[in-house]
Amino acid sequence: MRRHGRASGSSRKAALPKARKTSMARVSTTHVQEQLDHALRERDEALEQVSATSEILKIISKSPGELEPVFDAMLENATRFCAAKFATLYLCD
Repeated sequence: MRRHGRASGSSRKAALPKARKTSMARVSTTHVQEQLDHALRERDEALEQVSATSEILKIISKSPGELEPVFDAMLENATRFCAAKFATLYLCD
């Protein structure tokens, strides 16, 4: 049997979708990795907030009526969350 060039044309056509699938897979993998990284950052931030809240609640329960330790803990946690070098808390009467 004699082939009329269809085989070579069809192999080229078969190669193109594979190349596209590979590039799409890379894009999808990159997108999934970005989503995972974002979700992990959100989880870490939520855990930090829960930890800070727990710490402040412990201080409140250990020193009822004393506000200074509570404000100190709040200021320390706010400074850490904001990645600041220092912070100031103003109290108004």
